[in-house]
Amino acid sequence: MQTTLTVRLLFATALFSLSALSCTSQQTMKETATPAEGTAVDIAKVYEQKIEAYSAGDTEYSGFYNNFEYKATLKNTAIRETLLAKRASYYQWEPTKLDAEKAKDQQELASITETFVSFFTPDRNNDNLTDKKSIWRIYLDVGGRRYEGKPLKIRGNLAELQSLYPYHTRWNTPYTFQFQVPTTAVETQSSTLTITGPLGTRSVTFKPVQ
Repeated sequence: MQTTLTVRLLFATALFSLSALSCTSQQTMKETATPAEGTAVDIAKVYEQKIEAYSAGDTEYSGFYNNFEYKATLKNTAIRETLLAKRASYYQWEPTKLDAEKAKDQQELASITETFVSFFTPDRNNDNLTDKKSIWRIYLDVGGRRYEGKPLKIRGNLAELQSLYPYHTRWNTPYTFQFQVPTTAVETQSSTLTITGPLGTRSVTFKPVQ
């Protein structure tokens, strides 16, 4: 009888030890997995924060309905570096390709200023920023001067655009606005982007690079 009781006690102890070991192992696995998942989330969050730092948007309403809305990102030196690093990462560029893209960016920074714009208006007929008879005018005000913008519709892939500009949606139209003023002359001070036309006027302000 005593022998049977001893065997049972030993068996119960062994089961308890195995259960404790299993729980410890599962907890260790969870603790190991969490930082990896968190790291990916953190990287995406940091990237989005960098884009948001030099982005701004606004909406023009008519009663309860919006006439148009947009959000724009000033492609200054900091943003171009961020975009370039993102593209180089997911396309796994060779050093020569990265150097070529950096050189291209430097040339553009020294000659023009660009903004990415995600634009929406409920009536698709009014989404005609690039038409010769467009109802819209685009301006960039900086340092007491006004520059008229040239809009270019972006034909890029939606997945890539959303990767680069997380706020962009499939319901908006992506544009690049170009202004004939060096980015290096714009990014050191506040600048204001204005989209105006018969449906209303909306302006957003970009802060200088810090």
